Amino acid sequence: MAGEVGFEPTTPNLGGWCSIRDPQLPTQHPQVPEGGEILKGRTSIRAELLAHPQYIQQLPRIQGLLLHLEGKGGSPRTTKAYEKNLIALAKRADLNDTKAVELTIARYKRTDGRPITNNYKSKLCDHYATYCKFYKTEWEKPIYTPEPTTIQPPSKEKVEMLIASARPILSMRIDLMAQTGFRPCEIQGEKGLQAKDIHPDQNIVTARIHKGCNARPPQKITPELMTRIQDYIRQNNLKNDDTLFKGNDHNFGEAFRKLRNNLANKLKDPTIKQIRLYDLRHYYCTKQLRRTQNCEIVRQLMGHKQLNTTQKYMHLLAGTDGEWIVEGTTDKKRAQELLEADFTYQLTTPDGTMLFRKPK
Repeated sequence: MAGEVGFEPTTPNLGGWCSIRDPQLPTQHPQVPEGGEILKGRTSIRAELLAHPQYIQQLPRIQGLLLHLEGKGGSPRTTKAYEKNLIALAKRADLNDTKAVELTIARYKRTDGRPITNNYKSKLCDHYATYCKFYKTEWEKPIYTPEPTTIQPPSKEKVEMLIASARPILSMRIDLMAQTGFRPCEIQGEKGLQAKDIHPDQNIVTARIHKGCNARPPQKITPELMTRIQDYIRQNNLKNDDTLFKGNDHNFGEAFRKLRNNLANKLKDPTIKQIRLYDLRHYYCTKQLRRTQNCEIVRQLMGHKQLNTTQKYMHLLAGTDGEWIVEGTTDKKRAQELLEADFTYQLTTPDGTMLFRKPK
């Protein structure tokens, strides 16, 4: 990109000290909002300038797109994803050179030298296509077919081990996700849980609606978890509109990975390191499918827009080999306990015995 790079401490553009001019852009570039994510101080800027001079010259154009997306109602998560991916491409290629960017995406590798997945390449293409459209640059987007993936939720025993090993607040968040199937961003973050979303009289929790997701019915949790959450709300003197957990879903993910890795090392069990935070949602979905045997009910519980998203979990139910644990009872309290233990009601015999079953 042609342009002149000049350092002007009084210039408010790009963090207040670095002005970058490009003859293709207006004289006055849009300013980064206070607390903006693009540039974070003189030391990091100078290091980046020395390492990636071409990348620094392209920042105003990336900034222009981010402000456009924000103005059109893009969520902070969306704009942050665009920022991350476009900056990654700008460090490797001139964003005005579509062929160079195309090759960069095709050859893109992680920092450890391993190639990235087609799924990530497709996301890079989507974000760069938006960039090209915004700046009226013609580009025929390549098609990358995502690799087939299998869903393998963790076992109940390992989920319980993670909950028991975590510090109190992290333990509550993990337990909440396992019992409700909420996404990490529905528990912690800008649209995470608030104190008013907790309903102790019914032992239910209500998730806030997120962009791109269907509304979900209230989710029931155990009395024990509800008691822990109520104690936490009282101890922190939280008001109705207060966020339940500080930080964002990235903080949640980092804390979970640290706990998971420490537990795996302590128990010398490398399989624990394979459990991702989002697998707790898979765990909940599979549990509900076993309980209800009904994809449409589970689709609504999960907030899936498409039924085929829920149907991806159905192969997990085929692993029972026809073997079931069957129990019968005439006691209503025991029947409730069986339902809470993931048994599915089958029928009531003429003598009044209720029969339940669940896969081995």
